[in-house]
Amino acid sequence: MHQGDQQGRATSNQSLAPLPSTNYNTVLSRTPIPVETVQREPKMLTFDLNAITPPLLDPQTTMQRTDEINTVQQMFSDAQTSAVMLIGTPGTGKSMLAALLFRRLQMARNNGMPAPKYLVWLTIGTYTTLPNIIAAILAGIEMPDEGLFLLKPEQQISALLRALRRPSESALIVLDQFELLLHPETNQGVAGRGALTLFLDMLQTDLGFSRILLTSYHSPYDENKISNPRVRSYLVTRISLPEGVALLQQRGVQGAPEDISFVWQRCAGHAYTLVLCSALIHLSGISLNQLLNAPEYRPLWTGDVITNLIIAIHYFLNPTQNAVIHALSLFHEPVPQEGIFMTITGDTIESQQRQGQEHIITAFEQELQTLTRVGVIQLVANKDNTPTFALHPLLRQYTLEHFMQDISHEGQDSKVPPWPDKHAKGPSPEQAEQQQNALIAGHVQVAAYYEHMIHEKCPPREQRTSLQDIGTIITTLRHLCLGHRWQHACDLLFQQGLHESMVQWGAWNTLIGLYTAMLPPFGTLKPQDEGRVASHVGTLYGRIGEYQQSKVYFDQALSLQRRGNNQHGEAVTLTNQGELLRIRGEHQQARQNFENALKLMEAQPDLQLKSVALHNLGLLSQQERDYTQAYNNYVEALKLATRLRNQQYTGMILTNLGMLLYEQRQQKEALAVLFAALQMRLSLHDPTASLLERFLVAIEQKMGSERYTRLCSEALDIQPEVLSRFVAPDMRQ
Repeated sequence: MHQGDQQGRATSNQSLAPLPSTNYNTVLSRTPIPVETVQREPKMLTFDLNAITPPLLDPQTTMQRTDEINTVQQMFSDAQTSAVMLIGTPGTGKSMLAALLFRRLQMARNNGMPAPKYLVWLTIGTYTTLPNIIAAILAGIEMPDEGLFLLKPEQQISALLRALRRPSESALIVLDQFELLLHPETNQGVAGRGALTLFLDMLQTDLGFSRILLTSYHSPYDENKISNPRVRSYLVTRISLPEGVALLQQRGVQGAPEDISFVWQRCAGHAYTLVLCSALIHLSGISLNQLLNAPEYRPLWTGDVITNLIIAIHYFLNPTQNAVIHALSLFHEPVPQEGIFMTITGDTIESQQRQGQEHIITAFEQELQTLTRVGVIQLVANKDNTPTFALHPLLRQYTLEHFMQDISHEGQDSKVPPWPDKHAKGPSPEQAEQQQNALIAGHVQVAAYYEHMIHEKCPPREQRTSLQDIGTIITTLRHLCLGHRWQHACDLLFQQGLHESMVQWGAWNTLIGLYTAMLPPFGTLKPQDEGRVASHVGTLYGRIGEYQQSKVYFDQALSLQRRGNNQHGEAVTLTNQGELLRIRGEHQQARQNFENALKLMEAQPDLQLKSVALHNLGLLSQQERDYTQAYNNYVEALKLATRLRNQQYTGMILTNLGMLLYEQRQQKEALAVLFAALQMRLSLHDPTASLLERFLVAIEQKMGSERYTRLCSEALDIQPEVLSRFVAPDMRQ
């Protein structure tokens, strides 16, 4: 038998949505089901990605690097190459080189020349997970899968591999800043990003005519251990002397030819170092000759030149520019000017305009434009083609490490930048605490901006259909946690119903990251909320197969709930844990969990939680082939769900009831129930409904179209009578 959605779940605001079975026949074809499908709007699948277009290429300031592009393109022409990884230290121009190749192929395709059919650019962000990347790639090559997040990691990889191997559907996928996936900045760690090992293994297989281009600081592969590697590395080191000279001249650096050549030499041909050097000249007004030869600037060219240039740039920032740089360093993603302004002032541009403060806005916009023009700030076009701004990782890292340390010339007695002293002591404990407090306060300001934008960017709860609809809320929560406002973040998460939505959409990795940032040792919550969140994390880790982590958090939750005599919370945790035990085949322990949960509910009844426990007991009985008991449990659970008007859970129970009838060879009755379940789940935009559709396709293929169509008609004829045994009339519509 093909199994149905063999899952149960606890209450909507205290547990997790059902994890769909993956044992359906995955043949994709027309679904011959006589029900009216619901028209769905196309979804943006770019959640937590920093950009879906390459960096802007200004021909006046961008070196074309033709020889290197030709080399990489030649590497792709090798049939034994599936992926090329551009590696090198930060600032060598890996992203720009990838963008130049991407634009060349775009132009070739537009002019009818040989080029991949699909060109997809994805810039990875601080919180990007592997399922985010796979979903965005599939959408970009016109093979979207709404149920992707609910599949197991190996099935997600298989879906991507099949799509990339399609004949005559070649694609070039660019994954920029891949190092963020290898070494995430967050507490969530690499494990929380998804099955990275499986993805890296996939890159070493045949991708057909498709290719993947990645940029990273280094390769994650040990090439000595791979006999026939399909991922080739290309080291990006420096630009040539002629290119370096041209870059400086195009950026307005004036000086004798030998001086400009000397700058290239002192910068070791490092692209971003040359950009910083030109920016310093523009911001300081110092001549190139003075920068190269004045005694007070000799320390600039010794040691770590990039860091010295960043220090010098900070020294020559005016107060408004300084505020812009520090505010922008707090953001993990490119941000519109409104976000930078509100982080600095705590007020919106519109509000300042109403107060007659146009001079403040004008000064801010002028300095933002100046910093962008000289290359200190990078301009990024987002998915809506709205200008957004970001700092280069090297500049951002330095600014955060020295946050709110005023080294500008206005606050210094010296007339030259405070060059690093290798003998200097680190900051005192008091200074370190002050800096940490400044960072915390800064993230609170950033969170206030995103919270302000929730009403503008996020649809009402009942209209949300994807992660893209709640991205602003999630970013707010992250900055609240960085601002040590953990309880506020927890309250907002549950007020906005994020738990239920993200579980239903399969965003388990992202939700784990949010929750663990609130729990000790990183955060602090009220004991009742701590137990509740720990219970959720235990369930989520169980869902992604991290069973040891799951047990740790379940034990933590039960300890907190028993200590606080929170019987209802304990019942929820036991139910969630029981569901995972059942899925893992530990039936005896699972049954004990559900029965203990039902006993705890005798003192404090919860109809929805009771429905969940009964549903799970039904699933256990069905797996043990005790069909009578399974039927009784399902019917009792269904009556409670319909009484509570919980259509989502009603649709899930109906699905499993239909599967039970099908297993007992009651085919007409089974289809009558399954059609009702499918219609209900489609109307709720349930992404797991596609699995039920595939199961019905498999039935047709097994029976033959003629017999299946006749059976469908007979099932619909008896559907009202069949449903009347289980659900109230208003739930059958």
